[in-house]
Amino acid sequence: MTLQRAALWAVVIAATVYLLVAGRGLLLPLVLGLALWYMVDSLADAFEQPRLGGLHLPRPVALVAAILAMGGLVWIVGRTIGRNISAVAAAAPAYEGRLQKLIDRAADLVGVEQAPTLSQLFDRISLADTLSGVATAAASVVSVAGIVLIYAGFFFVEQVKFRRKLSIIFAGRAHQARLRSVLEQIDRDIRVYLRIKTTLAVATSAIAYTVMAWVGVDFAGFWAVMVFFFYYIPTVGSILAIVAPALLTLVQFDHLTPFLIVLLVFGPIQVVMANVIEPAIMGRSLNLSPLVVIVSLMVWGTIWGVVGMFLCVPIMVVLLIVLAHFETTRPVAILLSADGRIPEPRIRIEASR
Repeated sequence: MTLQRAALWAVVIAATVYLLVAGRGLLLPLVLGLALWYMVDSLADAFEQPRLGGLHLPRPVALVAAILAMGGLVWIVGRTIGRNISAVAAAAPAYEGRLQKLIDRAADLVGVEQAPTLSQLFDRISLADTLSGVATAAASVVSVAGIVLIYAGFFFVEQVKFRRKLSIIFAGRAHQARLRSVLEQIDRDIRVYLRIKTTLAVATSAIAYTVMAWVGVDFAGFWAVMVFFFYYIPTVGSILAIVAPALLTLVQFDHLTPFLIVLLVFGPIQVVMANVIEPAIMGRSLNLSPLVVIVSLMVWGTIWGVVGMFLCVPIMVVLLIVLAHFETTRPVAILLSADGRIPEPRIRIEASR
């Protein structure tokens, strides 16, 4: 019986992975629409909370304010990235000359008589294929953005009747209580994750902008935005947030002082934010094993690309909570946790029922 169950689980997991990979084009816009709806809805809930004097915004007003705030943020980020991409293209010849000098200097240090030129390196990379791929990716992003907005709109429409549908499906009080317990715990943990991540990402990007602007790094605003997004990617994002601005600084200046300032000032701050402050604030609310996080980053990054890297932690949090509510899958939830302790569900679901 145990072998049969293990074989069944293996088949289910394999089929699920296959469907996630094969249905990537269909599932990604749906998942992104769901994520956008959730973030706007969470922001609307924050606006709706009572403020001074017990006053609070009506739900429709809070929802409109959240949509406007999210739209404004997307517009600012898009405008910042668009402007800086044009500036990078204009400054490319100067960077090419500086980069060639660095290559020649590195070749002298390692004892290479003839250093490769940039044209030789780019010929191997096939610049035409790269530009074609970038153009295709940009076109797909624009098309997917429209689909994501449509999905998010329909999620808002469906939200009105969704709870009523669930109450009809799970007519018994026990089933409703179980479902409510799972959904409330997922909602609470994801909101904690988003709130803390966003706050620390804003703080980290502001510090990065301050350091880079002080040193005089080109496109400091662009890289501050990139640092903000990098912060949501576990482990790898922290490395990219340090390495990318530091390398740009190395290419831009003729001396090492700005590079060392960016690397040795912002680098430790990023490390402390991601590895000391964040775990201390998160506490046991997201008690995921670091090994599970890095493995899920690789798995979801392989399946869904960059989007999977951003969503890997919320997906694993949802999976951990759901597994903790079933007696037969609680051992798996314990293995996914950091220290073997998982939040005890208020109502535990028997898998045999």
